Amino acid sequence: MIRRCLDALQSQTIPSNEFEIIVVDNGSTDGTVEAALSVPGVTVLVEHRPGSYAARNRGLAHARGIYVAFTDADCLPAPDWLDMAIAAAGQHPDAGVLAGRINLFEEGGGEGPAFTDYERLFSFPQSFASRGNCATANWMSRRAIFDELGGFNEDLKSGGDREMALRIRAAGLPLIYVPEMTVHHPVRASRESLVRKRKRLSGGRWDRTTHPPRFARVLGVTLYDTVRRLRRAALTPELSIRRKVAVMRLTVELSLVAMLEYWRLFRGHGTARD
Repeated sequence: MIRRCLDALQSQTIPSNEFEIIVVDNGSTDGTVEAALSVPGVTVLVEHRPGSYAARNRGLAHARGIYVAFTDADCLPAPDWLDMAIAAAGQHPDAGVLAGRINLFEEGGGEGPAFTDYERLFSFPQSFASRGNCATANWMSRRAIFDELGGFNEDLKSGGDREMALRIRAAGLPLIYVPEMTVHHPVRASRESLVRKRKRLSGGRWDRTTHPPRFARVLGVTLYDTVRRLRRAALTPELSIRRKVAVMRLTVELSLVAMLEYWRLFRGHGTARD
């Protein structure tokens, strides 16, 4: 996946001498480093501390540009991704974050439409960027902002993009949604991948929730989100009755996954990246 991501970045419509590509490896064992090193002009760094936010801070420390743009190794930025980001920066010079649209696509081999439907309904709500929903799969900011605010919280294994976005907003800088700034992201089309994601996100919420009673707070938020998602699935006109029921069943199943993960964390176990 990293090779096709880098191919997409090298195919950007802005001149190649106007941006640099930095890959930060964070303990991969699948040939990522070798694939990245095979692409001319790509800088490959290594961050030994586990966690994507530590890896992003490593890249930030090396970046030389006025702006930094983030995406993920499995993403495909559109050819005009950086062009649109730069245009948006000109229109919003005081923006803290420019959060672009994330289009989900299927790669085949999925376990059924319920998983794809669930992802399309509930993943990457970038249009609500002003609330802090700014995923680093498609994000651009002035590098100086990270210097001033201390970068991403490396103690978090999930949810650090939202935590960073909310700190930027608290500093008085707006979070702007830019639909023209597009990145394509593969859907998680299996139960296993969605369960792993839900456990990771639950761990991130647990780490960000510091006020007591912690367990009650995270359960309350999860129950509220579950009801909201069930309502949205039920009211989505594009889905048949059968597909609505399948998404609603999956929503309840993943909520139970989250609750069990909270119970595990409440008993003293640590959060995990995957």
